[in-house]
Amino acid sequence: MITYQLYQDSFAIYYKGRKIPTIALYTTPTLHYIQHVAPYVAKRLAEMGITEFRHSNPHAARIIEIACNWHCRQSPTGADIDKVLEEAYYNHLADRIMAQTPSADALVIPCADKPLARALAKRAREHAPDLTLIASRYGGDCPQADYTHDPQPIDTPLPLGPTSRAALHTATWAIGEGVAEAPLTPLLDADCVIAHQRESQTS
Repeated sequence: MITYQLYQDSFAIYYKGRKIPTIALYTTPTLHYIQHVAPYVAKRLAEMGITEFRHSNPHAARIIEIACNWHCRQSPTGADIDKVLEEAYYNHLADRIMAQTPSADALVIPCADKPLARALAKRAREHAPDLTLIASRYGGDCPQADYTHDPQPIDTPLPLGPTSRAALHTATWAIGEGVAEAPLTPLLDADCVIAHQRESQTS
């Protein structure tokens, strides 16, 4: 059974009495973790002369456009920027996640964002080789994991999005199966209505 403990500006999640260390990456002013790397991505796109790019997530794409000051635009026929995103995550977000690993014996890797998954796996292998890597295969496959899990987004009273709820399912599976005792679990999304969703609902 999952239990929750709320604090003034954070929360803790427990499963079978064990704490699941989490890091809520969606808590940015734009409510998306890509804001952590968007300025770097915008700089690299400008250096590469890319004015049109493609991204499967319209919320993330809009944040990159804002970071570019609209000098780059999302387009279905735009440049593939997965390598740029992986570089950005590796250099500017993976370390923040890895800083939480002293309290963990495993890392849940959300496969929904493949560039992030590759960056996390690479950084973990380099800096914490004893850390068990667990691929949460909601939305795709992950490379270089010690274990894989096909989760379903679990019900939770917290306003978490489906990728976060799937990652929590993987964390509880890891504890239940004895794969890990404290799997660090990045939470990528929240369940909220954001600007581009409001636009589509009112159009």
